[in-house]
Amino acid sequence: MPIQISDAFDSGAIDETGKGAGTKADPVLLTLKKEKCLEACGTFQQWFHFCASNLTRGQEVSFSITDAGESTYPDWDGYKVCMSYDCETWERIPDTVFEDGKLTWSHVPDFELAYYAYFAPYSLDRQLRMLGIWMRTPSQRCKVHTFGKTLDGRDLHLLAIGSPIPDIADRSTSKKLTFWVHARQHPGETCASWWIDGFVNRLLDGSDAVVREVLKQADFFVVPNMNPDGGVRGHLRTNACGANLNREWLEPSAERSPEVFFAQKVMTTLGDLDLMLDVHQDEEKPYAFISKTPLGVPSCTPEQRTLHFAFKAAYSKACPDFETPGPVEPVGYPEPAAGKANPAICSAWNAEKWKSLSMTLEMPYKGNPNAGVKEGSGFTTGHCAGLGAGVIDAMYTQMEGIRAISDAKKARAKSGGGGY
Repeated sequence: MPIQISDAFDSGAIDETGKGAGTKADPVLLTLKKEKCLEACGTFQQWFHFCASNLTRGQEVSFSITDAGESTYPDWDGYKVCMSYDCETWERIPDTVFEDGKLTWSHVPDFELAYYAYFAPYSLDRQLRMLGIWMRTPSQRCKVHTFGKTLDGRDLHLLAIGSPIPDIADRSTSKKLTFWVHARQHPGETCASWWIDGFVNRLLDGSDAVVREVLKQADFFVVPNMNPDGGVRGHLRTNACGANLNREWLEPSAERSPEVFFAQKVMTTLGDLDLMLDVHQDEEKPYAFISKTPLGVPSCTPEQRTLHFAFKAAYSKACPDFETPGPVEPVGYPEPAAGKANPAICSAWNAEKWKSLSMTLEMPYKGNPNAGVKEGSGFTTGHCAGLGAGVIDAMYTQMEGIRAISDAKKARAKSGGGGY
């Protein structure tokens, strides 16, 4: 029977040309599915996830995405396709080659059905199951809230984590710092969900002494998935109507970007944020880093700049997978000129709004050879979870600096100096 291709499931996305027998000489030919985008580019095409069935056990099979060179982010050098038989355990396919604009891979399957993806997917079903696991942990530190609905009618969930569990509606008497973390504004950046797993699992570990000390000083508000519609639809960057949520923070609306619109309402209810972390994944850079974008907002102070770099140094020490640049390219994205950061970007908007530590974390789709991640194995879900757990150590060591900026804001507000 001929090989069958399907993307009719959560996060599925591929187009089949109907050509190719699946041999190395005649691979199954595929194209990337186009995703509507309301920005000037018009479309994105990058994410793929599909199932191939009727494979022959022990017989090599080959696939080729013929328009990979026309993708939104066409630097596929060093990238290796992810493969799974059960959508739980994922591995990289070493025999992945990008040549003449085509991404081609071959392997010998152990079974007659296999899944292939840009990165290990993280389904909405898994997300919902994790909510149940987290709110039932013995440490009793987590409460799940629904704070809005998406354009497709899906719930937007928020975890309130603390010891004791914090009250979202009234923080006027709380002396604790307020930390906000969210992931998956860009739904195809599934690395972020695996990061959240490591982060939240550690926060809820009742035996972790560092976490115990952190929770004495800070409460956490975590959105595990900012864009469930885009994830289910198999999008890389956009929500159900084609909005790129990470460009919607200046003027979000319930009609176009309800995910951001409702998140900002919760943030305002909390009253102030002392730390905001937005978790992402970068298609081309082979390392994990924190963007310098918030350093370009008009209100950035020397104290905020110092804390930004101190936090990154602490994160790198706690988790060596973080911020290890290549031999030529500098770490991350260029820093914007003073006062010129795009205010529609999440970390910039939050930095200007709260005058606090605001960050965007990026992780790779590729491997990180500088952190000992072999090219053939690539960056894994385990590396993501480790980075998620490790950030808590950085928060712990930088708590004094975060508190100092918070106290200075409150002092200015009390004296009529406009702390917020």
